[in-house]
Amino acid sequence: MFKRVLAVFTLAAATLTTGAVASTATATATATATAGKTYRGEGDQVIRVSVTKAPGLLEFSHDGEANFIVHTINPAGKKAELLVNTIGSYDGTVLYNTYGGKGTAALEIKADGAWTARFKPVTTARCWCAGTIRGDGDQVLKLSPTRGLRTVRATHNGEANFIVFGYTRVGFYGDLLFNKIGGYKGNALLPTGTRLVTVKADGPWTLTRR
Repeated sequence: MFKRVLAVFTLAAATLTTGAVASTATATATATATAGKTYRGEGDQVIRVSVTKAPGLLEFSHDGEANFIVHTINPAGKKAELLVNTIGSYDGTVLYNTYGGKGTAALEIKADGAWTARFKPVTTARCWCAGTIRGDGDQVLKLSPTRGLRTVRATHNGEANFIVFGYTRVGFYGDLLFNKIGGYKGNALLPTGTRLVTVKADGPWTLTRR
C-alpha cells in the first residue's frame, strides 16, 4: 500500500493553513501554532508537531476496516495519551493534553485506511447551550461553568464504551461522570464549575443538565 502523509502547512516541503494569531504568551503561541493545521495520510504514520503543553482538540476521520489507534507522543519520544482506539471507520473529536505532562511533540497513528487529523483550539468545542444535547460518537462540549447542585442524565445506545468526563479546569484531571459499556441510562452529579465535557461513545447519546 502506498502510504504517505500530507500536512497542510507551509514549511520547507509542506503547506501551512492557519487562521489563528500567535500570542506573546509561550503556551498560547505554541497552541496557536498547532491549531488550524490539518494532516492527511494513509496507513501507519508518525506526525511531528510544534511541542505544546496547552490543551486542544483533535478532529479525526478514518476510512478503513481494521484498527484505528492514535497516541500522543511527548518530547522524550514516549507514548502519552491514548486518543482513539477503535475498529473500522471513525469520525470524532477528542481532547489532548488533558492533564499536566511533558506536552505533545508528535502523533502516532495506526491505521489501515485513509485518515485526517485536524488540530483545533478548545474554544471551538461544540456548545452545550441548552439543557439537553444529543450526539453520536466522540465529542467535546463546552458550557458555562455550573453553579450549585447540578446533575446530568445520560443515555447511550451503543455496544462499546460510554465514558464521560467533566472538567472544571482545562488541562487538569477531570471528574469521571460515566463509565459504562453498551446501552445505558442513568444520572450523575455534575461538579460545580464544570466548563468542559468529553464524551467517548460508539453510538447515539444524550446528556441533560438539571
